[in-house]
Amino acid sequence: MNRTLEVGDIDLRSTLQMIGIYGADPTFRSAGREFAKAVLTPDGPGTMRLRWDDRGRVEAEAWGSGASWLLDRAPHWVGLHDDLAGFDPSLHPRVAEWWRRHRGVRLAACGVIWQELVLVLLGQRVTTQEASKSWNRMCRTWGAQAPGPCELLVPPTPTAIATLSYTDLHRINVERRRAEAILLAAKRANRLEEAATMPADQAIERLSALPGLGIWTATATVIASHGDPDTIVLRDYGMPTLVNYAFTGDATRLDPDDGGDARMCAHLEPWRGHRQRIIRLLYAAGVHVPRRGPRAFNPDIRRL
Repeated sequence: MNRTLEVGDIDLRSTLQMIGIYGADPTFRSAGREFAKAVLTPDGPGTMRLRWDDRGRVEAEAWGSGASWLLDRAPHWVGLHDDLAGFDPSLHPRVAEWWRRHRGVRLAACGVIWQELVLVLLGQRVTTQEASKSWNRMCRTWGAQAPGPCELLVPPTPTAIATLSYTDLHRINVERRRAEAILLAAKRANRLEEAATMPADQAIERLSALPGLGIWTATATVIASHGDPDTIVLRDYGMPTLVNYAFTGDATRLDPDDGGDARMCAHLEPWRGHRQRIIRLLYAAGVHVPRRGPRAFNPDIRRL
């Protein structure tokens, strides 16, 4: 199955990064002018591949029982449903410059919860590198071959994960606390997946009501599932520092629970309704806080 989309000057590489984050992720592949991702859709597993040219034309192909659902979702992946109404980059010179250089960036919306939620849960309290490795191991251990010619894996179903114990997840270097949150999410997956069709604020409320799924987990998941232009990740270790540095040049670390989130929100307040858009623009612009110490390290518990 296939369909053609016209996306104009949308920067697809940057836009699709929202739903293809980890480099070692066996559920997606991105190279040149091509992006493919395997998804556990409401209709079953499927794979969608997007190929585009320099004239803004995208060819979407999909395979598997979820193919029709994925093709219906394709405009959301490429940012065609991202509404720029009310966004004024001229309110700050830095934002105006980011927008001038990256006006093709849009917010993608994957449209599913479970798959994005597990990625986020694996990222709790560990480095991005460790979360990526655990996700790769999880998909290769309990996932399945994705339909289509792209040689991807679909992630494990909630049913498959719900049959495990927390010690099983030690095999992928996940300690008991994160493991139990993942297992509980698997057992409540049907209720959690309903959040995919809710407005962003209601989806965050639904997700954060489950033990182990606090506001950080809920907001990070909804950003990927909904592509909401205003949702920002709260209680994140590094986000307040990054935003403050982007606007002030001050690299002092800010604790999200000790005024950091408040300061971040104050910087972003002029763009309420588009606060996540500002975050995406500063990422696209390559803004990063200078490192002042060694990289964080997480112990490998697989042999404990």
